[in-house]
Amino acid sequence: MTIIWTRRVIIKASLLFNFCALTYVALHASNTSISVSDSELKSSEPVCPSGYIETLTSNGKTCTIPERNTDAVSEAEVDTDPNTTYQDVVSIDPLVTEKPPTPLFTCEGKSSEFRYGQRGSQYILYNYIRAKRQFKCDESITLTTHGDTSFLDNLVVLSQRWQGPISVSVYVPSSDYDDAIKIISYLRQCTVPEIEEFVTFHFVFDNRHMPKSILKLHTTQQGLPYFQSQTKVRTSDGKTIVKVTYHGDKNGKTELPTANCSLPAPWGSPPKQTYRNQKKLLYPVNVLRNVARESATTYYVFASDSELYPSPNIIPQFFDMLRRNESYLNLGKHRLFALPIFEVYSNQTVPDSKQELVKMLESGMAIPFHKKICASCHSIPRQKEWLKAPVKEGLSVFHVGKRHKPHHNWEPIFIGTREDPLYDERLSWEGRRDKMTQGYALCILDYDFMILDNAFLVHRPGVKVNKKDPVIGLISQKQNAYIKSTIVPELKVLYGSRPECWL
Repeated sequence: MTIIWTRRVIIKASLLFNFCALTYVALHASNTSISVSDSELKSSEPVCPSGYIETLTSNGKTCTIPERNTDAVSEAEVDTDPNTTYQDVVSIDPLVTEKPPTPLFTCEGKSSEFRYGQRGSQYILYNYIRAKRQFKCDESITLTTHGDTSFLDNLVVLSQRWQGPISVSVYVPSSDYDDAIKIISYLRQCTVPEIEEFVTFHFVFDNRHMPKSILKLHTTQQGLPYFQSQTKVRTSDGKTIVKVTYHGDKNGKTELPTANCSLPAPWGSPPKQTYRNQKKLLYPVNVLRNVARESATTYYVFASDSELYPSPNIIPQFFDMLRRNESYLNLGKHRLFALPIFEVYSNQTVPDSKQELVKMLESGMAIPFHKKICASCHSIPRQKEWLKAPVKEGLSVFHVGKRHKPHHNWEPIFIGTREDPLYDERLSWEGRRDKMTQGYALCILDYDFMILDNAFLVHRPGVKVNKKDPVIGLISQKQNAYIKSTIVPELKVLYGSRPECWL
């Protein structure tokens, strides 16, 4: 009985508690409902997003999108994202709404500021004397070249025919530095304006043949403060001590000397014997080539020699050709744009057009380059057909060739990019075959050589003949043996091999 009575009490208590709880919830819900209803009454007219127009109608206030001002913004420029408001759209400055043309290629810019460098025993003064005009990576093609002081006069013709950026490495051991400063000052101040406008000079000298002093042409040269003192430099042979003086004015900078334009050109005729020739120094041709090429600020580069003069208008014609063949050029293949090379006799002028060139070849006043030294080194594939092909307006690809037999000795001069293989810096000009290893690497990497139809190079007037020099012959034998025993095995490890590629 006690258990039953206890259960009844618990049930009655539970019912009473539930009743109280439900009553409390009902009263609370009633108050909340009233609050929500008041809120809805206050917000019955919509709040318009930023940029929309509030319009009063018989049904209350509505939000509408205003008509677009098509005079200020074209359809192509309007963001079609549904979340974009009109306010976002009309904030575009109507002066800059026209979209730029799609670039032919993407590339990264490169600094043209002065800096120090060293490659083996060679010190480098990068961008030591800079051109007034600088180019972005997609704006032009940089012609890269090199020389000692006896070759710098070629820049007068070269800059006028190229009409674009030129990057020049100058070999200036010891007193050749002073001569280079005088010659470059004269070139910039007394000859054609294209030199000061387009040509940037980099200086290269051996640590065993340091200049006695170096002009401080930049306010900051790797953080060196303004001072005028002497620094002892021990050469690599450990014996000779050379004193180097850095000059500067109170602003930490000096200028190129003023040239006397009333005097004859400082390079003279015949040219003054250089310090390099007096000391019989090997010419580090591939160091110079690589310095000039790696300093180019443009993506496309044209690595050439200073005595090779290009036909005019190559730069605009080349970019026009790229635009006309954009779909093909984006296939991702390795490619270079090769130019045939010729030479004319010393009493002739350099031709400006292919028509003039063909006439000179037919009359015997011009010949293929190095025909009397190494004809196979510069003979392009289908060269006879190139000469007979009709001349077209602009620039096109005449033939796509490979560096395979019988052209395995071909040393092409070409328009390429900053990404192509460099030249082997262990090779000297005196040892010959200094470009062959790069050509071999290009063959293994399966580069296409796009031979251009209306562009060409002509050597400075004067036909080269083979002159036997026992000293040069010995250096050449040693370098050729080194190429075969050391460099070729290295290239095979790096790139692999192809049976059709020879060196």
